[in-house]
Amino acid sequence: MFVTPMRRAVAVAASLAFIAGCSSGTPSLTPAQSTSVMPSQERNSGTYYIRGGLVERPLIVPVVPQPWNLPHAWPDKHHKKKKEILFVADPQNNQILMYDPLKANPTAEGSITNGIDYAFGLAIGQKGTLYVANLLSKTGSTGSITVYPKGKTSPSLTITTGCAAPYGIAIDSKGDVFSTNLNNDTITAYKSGAKSPYETINFSSYGQALGIGIDANDNAWVASDTNNEVFEIAKGSTTPVNAELSGLVGPINVAFGLKDVMYVSNFSGANVTVYTYGTKSPSMTITNGAPDPTLSGFTKKGYYFQSNQNSYVSGYKTGSSTPFSQITGIPDPRGIASSPRITL
Repeated sequence: MFVTPMRRAVAVAASLAFIAGCSSGTPSLTPAQSTSVMPSQERNSGTYYIRGGLVERPLIVPVVPQPWNLPHAWPDKHHKKKKEILFVADPQNNQILMYDPLKANPTAEGSITNGIDYAFGLAIGQKGTLYVANLLSKTGSTGSITVYPKGKTSPSLTITTGCAAPYGIAIDSKGDVFSTNLNNDTITAYKSGAKSPYETINFSSYGQALGIGIDANDNAWVASDTNNEVFEIAKGSTTPVNAELSGLVGPINVAFGLKDVMYVSNFSGANVTVYTYGTKSPSMTITNGAPDPTLSGFTKKGYYFQSNQNSYVSGYKTGSSTPFSQITGIPDPRGIASSPRITL
């Protein structure tokens, strides 16, 4: 298995390392150590902190004070008028924040906190339903997926069966939900409204499954940093196939935009590689505004938003490699989603 010797990207490993250090004698991070640690890095060194049950929940302290006094609601002026809303996961403050994606350098206009617990991946369904992959769980279990009907801030459904520290999440055209799990290297699939998976794909022999994206043909694409590859799982199949993409350096997420253009977030390379559908070489590489790229997503208009660990979110207009917008103030932004859902 090929492992890139560069920086890794999931800061949650630092929090879980703290738990392990307190409860089982495993060395924890010191204040001087970087929190930019990927679970794969711990696994390769012989200790995979994220595996196993959680003995206690970590004490998550915001890196910066919250600058907003936000209503716990979707902004009426956007969702009632069918305007776009950008959702950004703020795991350290256990909330999902909402922005106007068409406005440069926007401030948050609303938030969701009910049911949120260290949220990472976000996705939007066909009817504007918001799906949240919560890496942890208030009950001490291994995470959950919470589902919010359009305009609502309380979950209509909470999924725990099949969850093992869910990281990435995506929805296909039928409404099926696909989630990657860091704890056991699986991908679980759920029918719309179901609490138990109808399918579980064992990804362990292909590396670590991180971000997941669905193309216009309902094929699933999974980023795996541990072997520096992106894999395609064809519609109706359970077998990952190496996409053999060039230009990858520690891929963490896959997102599809207009005309099925594919954006891959490379944390170790500090860039985003862009592929015309069906090609293996990048047509464009974004470095401006992508110092620590993790999860990402598109708006219906085709704007691309990239979260950067421990820093900010960059927004790019269609086809541009230079950001027109920057969202700051979130200590560790992660998942990105937008309502209405993009049409590929």
